[in-house]
Amino acid sequence: MQPHSRSIFDLFDAKKRYVVPLFQRQYVWNLEDQWAPLWEDIERKFTLSIQERNGPPHFIGAIVLDQKRFYGNEVAKHLIIDGQQRLTTFQIFLSAFRDVCNSYGSPYGEECQSYLLNTGVMINEEVEMYKVWPTEVDRNQFKDIIDSGSRKELEARHSRGGPHQLDRLSEILSDES
Repeated sequence: MQPHSRSIFDLFDAKKRYVVPLFQRQYVWNLEDQWAPLWEDIERKFTLSIQERNGPPHFIGAIVLDQKRFYGNEVAKHLIIDGQQRLTTFQIFLSAFRDVCNSYGSPYGEECQSYLLNTGVMINEEVEMYKVWPTEVDRNQFKDIIDSGSRKELEARHSRGGPHQLDRLSEILSDES
């Protein structure tokens, strides 16, 4: 096993996908224990980067991947052994940031989209287009967050009857704008 230091953007930049294996738990991060501390870290790091142009990078924790064989036009696939909660959360952060940028007409929205979805020729575009592919339990809500394009559209897709963790995170991030 070879450790490599990568930024979150490096992880999502190329045409590839990260698949959560069946044996992994569903998405369980919550506001108090994980989202708020992570967001505070992001804000603190952003502030430092403005003050000290070349400050040290922020370590988000180890992410362990197992690259699987792929054939022809199939998108390169990696099983997530450790780090699926963080990878999923960063996809939701990027999705919320994309939506805020798009609402202001910023070109950063389109840039974020490239970190969320694969483009080009694929064997099974319906599945391979997503950079992260969660477990069956979380899949539909995750796809809705990535595909909706706005908080308003996400709310239209989901009733407020029983909030799901992914819905709650998207709502909190949208409130930041």
